[in-house]
Amino acid sequence: MPSFLTLPVNLIRDLKLPAGEPCCEVLQNVLKQPSNFWHQSDLLSLIPKQSVVVEFSSPNIAKPFHVGHLRSTILGGCLSRMHAALGHHVIRLNYLGDWGTQFGLLKYGCDARSITRSDLLEDPIKKLYEVYVWANKQAETDPNVHAEASQLFSRMEHGDEQALEQWRFFRDISVKDLNKTYKRLGISFDEYHGESDYPAASCAAILRQMEDCGLLELHEDGRKMYEFTPGRKVTVVKSDGSSIYLSRDIAAAVDRYQKFGFDHHYYVVDMTQIDHFRALFSALTALQYPWARRMRHVRFGRIKGLSSRKGSTLFLSDLLDDGRKLMMKQQTQTSTTLVSGNDAVAAADALALSAIVVADLRQRRHRDYDFSWQAALRSTGDTGVRLQYTHCRLVQLEQNCGVALNLDAQLQSLASEPAALACVALIAKYEEILYEFHESLEPYILVSYLFKLSHSINKALYKLKVRDAPRDVAEARLALFVAARHTLAAGLTLLGLQPLDKM
Repeated sequence: MPSFLTLPVNLIRDLKLPAGEPCCEVLQNVLKQPSNFWHQSDLLSLIPKQSVVVEFSSPNIAKPFHVGHLRSTILGGCLSRMHAALGHHVIRLNYLGDWGTQFGLLKYGCDARSITRSDLLEDPIKKLYEVYVWANKQAETDPNVHAEASQLFSRMEHGDEQALEQWRFFRDISVKDLNKTYKRLGISFDEYHGESDYPAASCAAILRQMEDCGLLELHEDGRKMYEFTPGRKVTVVKSDGSSIYLSRDIAAAVDRYQKFGFDHHYYVVDMTQIDHFRALFSALTALQYPWARRMRHVRFGRIKGLSSRKGSTLFLSDLLDDGRKLMMKQQTQTSTTLVSGNDAVAAADALALSAIVVADLRQRRHRDYDFSWQAALRSTGDTGVRLQYTHCRLVQLEQNCGVALNLDAQLQSLASEPAALACVALIAKYEEILYEFHESLEPYILVSYLFKLSHSINKALYKLKVRDAPRDVAEARLALFVAARHTLAAGLTLLGLQPLDKM
């Protein structure tokens, strides 16, 4: 083995590679530990290993999985994977909106339209949503409908078994349907909690504590309110004594800390809920829970430009189906397509998901952005499809270059190749990128890095031929490209994407 090759000083300066970082060591570290090459990083060792709850997705039962939940799911999944990759103990928590007056409306709608349980078993969420929309329209013109729905929910809160049995059925068929969507997204959860875990009886102790601390104010209509900031009040208990979202969230936060003893709890929820979380954190602080400061609202902006083909409510399954169809159309129009049959369908599904995820995570969290299939599915430029294409090129090179990977390859020839050195410098930067991502909770940092790495790889592939090169040169270049592939694959995996071998 030759002595370590040190990268040129100007390249170290331009690409912020740590001074003296050896080229050989960078590549060998990746090649020998391809699945966790960043674990030995001195920089990442500075991050203490902690217990982290990431609460994300949190759709409402019997309502469409809308794009706000989609962004929470993509972002929360990415944050969870990043923390796990850095050695934290991560609890992925899905807090379902499975409690409230909407269940009274569903019960009313099903009864009024003579909809049976068997009618709901095929495509449950869409059918329940149709019932919910119909019942809401009835409530707009007939106040008795809303009164009846509220009465049904009040019965649920007070433990009426008949009402709860119907609610359990709605919840169970909805969760089964949601799990199909999560599977397609490559998302899994460690814990499923729901607002139903914290009915009025469960919130009673918290509410007594708030009253004892003088935090609640009785409104003239019977509501109990909390002033979370001067001049800003929020309802905590309805006039009929039913719990409300905030009171359930306070009870849930106390319960979570008792169960998990977390060091950090991240709520991955859109920016429209800023005041809700200000009220939640204010109440927990006023109740003198010292761990309240460990909680953070990881907020994000809206996705614009997404609607169904008919302009109506968009279901995520329809969005993914549209992307798959568009990608399959591109496959048939591209002469270099390497997949067919079921493999083509699977690749199209993966590429559509790559397009959606990368289009989302390339944005700063706080930004609203416009989504366009035309832009997201491009195979050129900075897109998820392009990142997958680069990975496929590297796999095909390794399979067809005529040289086997040699972990003891002589790497001297790379020292005179600027394209190779630029690629090595970016590979070495992966640990720094993970550190910045961890500190900021901003996935765009990782996505921007992967775009730069992809550009560098494609430039090196153009300039540094492996096939027909002298054997020592070919082995060195192959080592570079395999290390680059492992690095790109690691980044794609953190984004929640399966790196493709062909497309």
